[in-house]
Amino acid sequence: MSTRNDFHKLIIGRSERLNFVDLNIHGVPAKVDSGAYRSAVHASDIVEKDGIVSFTLFGGHPVCGSMAQRIATDKFQKVIVANSFGHREERYDVRFKVKLGPKIFNAKFTLADRSKKIYPILLGRTMLNRRFLIDTNESAVDRVQLKKEYNIEFPYDEEAVSEDSDFI
Repeated sequence: MSTRNDFHKLIIGRSERLNFVDLNIHGVPAKVDSGAYRSAVHASDIVEKDGIVSFTLFGGHPVCGSMAQRIATDKFQKVIVANSFGHREERYDVRFKVKLGPKIFNAKFTLADRSKKIYPILLGRTMLNRRFLIDTNESAVDRVQLKKEYNIEFPYDEEAVSEDSDFI
């Protein structure tokens, strides 16, 4: 149900391209997941020492590993993240200035190993709320084309299962 405040919300699809404004990183494929509470971004080599967390953003990811940057920040917190199966893990939560469509804003991301995921970024509700409406018929990123372009093969790709498949 739409509300009178929806007029200022941008309509986005099930996948989009995200820019990291302060890092000069553009066009990173991101999966929109309104079921996820927090957003997550692929990071590797995560180290906390003397009140600073450092990590390699996009390091080793099959789609955007070439965009990798080493980041260090003292502005972080630790959070507990639970997946849909109830598995809980502690992650670092950091903030980036991002641009999605014409909107530029600060958003929090947990640092996660998404090297086995096609999309290096997952956009969750806390980032989407009050900013965007989701049209699942639309997509700014062709997942099949990403897989072909970067020669990505995963044993089971749940997104590749069609709606009329027996697997559902």
